[in-house]
Amino acid sequence: MFTRALGFIATAALLASYTAQAAFNPSGPNVMYYWGQNSVGGGSSQASLATYCNSGQVDGLLISFLNVFNVGGQPGLNLANTCETTFPGTSLLNCPEIGNDIKTCQSKGVKIILSLGGAAGSYGFSSDADGKTFAQTIWDMFGGGSAQYRPFGDAQIDGVDLDIEGGSSTGYAAFVTAVRQKFASHSGFLVGAAPQCPFPDAVLGSVIDAVGFDYVNVQFYNNYCSATGNSFNYDTWAKWATTTSPNKNVRVYFTVPGSQSAAGSGYTPINTIQSIVPQLASQYPNTFGGVSVWDAAQAWNNGNFASTLYTTVKGQTSGGGGGTNPSPTIAPTGTSTTASTKPTTTATTTTSAGGAVPTGGSCVSAGAACSSEGKYQCTAGGAYAVCNHGEWSVTACPSGTECISTSDGSSIYCGYVTGSGNTCTAPSSAQLLIKTLNHGGAVPKAYSLSQVEAQLTVQSVTSEGFEAVINARRTNATPFSNTVTFEFTAPANVKFTSVESGTVRQVGNNVRIQAQNPYNKSMAVVLPIKGTVNTGVFVAPLPASMRIK
Repeated sequence: MFTRALGFIATAALLASYTAQAAFNPSGPNVMYYWGQNSVGGGSSQASLATYCNSGQVDGLLISFLNVFNVGGQPGLNLANTCETTFPGTSLLNCPEIGNDIKTCQSKGVKIILSLGGAAGSYGFSSDADGKTFAQTIWDMFGGGSAQYRPFGDAQIDGVDLDIEGGSSTGYAAFVTAVRQKFASHSGFLVGAAPQCPFPDAVLGSVIDAVGFDYVNVQFYNNYCSATGNSFNYDTWAKWATTTSPNKNVRVYFTVPGSQSAAGSGYTPINTIQSIVPQLASQYPNTFGGVSVWDAAQAWNNGNFASTLYTTVKGQTSGGGGGTNPSPTIAPTGTSTTASTKPTTTATTTTSAGGAVPTGGSCVSAGAACSSEGKYQCTAGGAYAVCNHGEWSVTACPSGTECISTSDGSSIYCGYVTGSGNTCTAPSSAQLLIKTLNHGGAVPKAYSLSQVEAQLTVQSVTSEGFEAVINARRTNATPFSNTVTFEFTAPANVKFTSVESGTVRQVGNNVRIQAQNPYNKSMAVVLPIKGTVNTGVFVAPLPASMRIK
């Protein structure tokens, strides 16, 4: 994936440009960053933990990741090039400098949370007993207990974060209960989770329903429910927080990529975030926790993203972080502040299935007058309408499919859905940012396969082609290998042409994608793909034909 790196001196200068004193507030709003994976790449694109804390633009940092559980033995940390020294005779990282940085951060009121899991690793439990045993390990190695080897020395973490992207749900609720008991003497200890935005989350859904969490960092990217499209479902998560969560004070964070290169799809430009955050804070004052970001390196190498984000979030409460409350001007799409950002899609007139969806209006009927030639929108009954020579023409999606809005909100496609049929998904611009636009309507249904669950999200469809993302997650403890194969049957009018880091071969309707997975032990794979639609509209691949191995 394309990256853009700044040197360490430039990064440090950016970090030092803001002087407000950060301090985590359990009620929010806060700004939190994942840190440790140096996801931009390069030797100097990620600063030290303490450098970010000294910036005054961070309330919490999530050290990423403890990605090998090895219950009953020594767990494993992966912190990229941040720390590569191990204890003698072990594979366990020995990071005393990070331990010192943790204390520096805590002295400034910044919470330091250890994130467990991640996309790549070997983790999971086979029983509740495993979860309880692992809670003891976390206490002994990262809390107030004692262990032969402590990766961060005598520094103690302020919380744990479950970024569980694959495997089963077994044992996690027992782990949460046990780890709270172990850290009961640690004032303000936090337990959080990082579910993806499709509700409920495939792995963590049952866990966050069973035991109380302090926050959830809902990943509003790499899925159909990103913030810039027609199915942004923060409202669904807010309702879960107030009605289902055992902890009715749980905070729901708006979690976003720090730059275009930080995600396969769903990047939300900073000027769009400036519009969304005030509305979330206003509409959900007892639920909105703030913004969390993947990750620090991406954000600080993305122009003024980090500084603008902090003033935007802290502007929602008096006395926080300086800055003012941005004007809540609604803008469903926006442009980035950096040269590396691709232009965002805007409404255009075209005579293909890539025509832009109108941003307002109501249900249309066949033969009714229209003025935007070539524009498409979903309408009642799972059908779609196109403005053709001044009047709406309504067509049913193929049998078994219904009309769904693309994730960028600019067009439509026909896919397999969950929920009831569409009832006019032509919302107002305000709804684009806050409401679940297909609330009670059609959203993409996951492909539930043997030991894998996959979500196919169509990001955009234009006359030039389509862009889509497959987000696949293991539902057992066996990770993906370094080459992942996707096979499925495509409709006759759709041609798959390219994939990021891999090859595509299509013979007739049969498609075979071999993707190069950057991790040999990966619980999740995000696969951006592209292609063309020859005639008609994009139709999602047949569920019965989908194979992932």
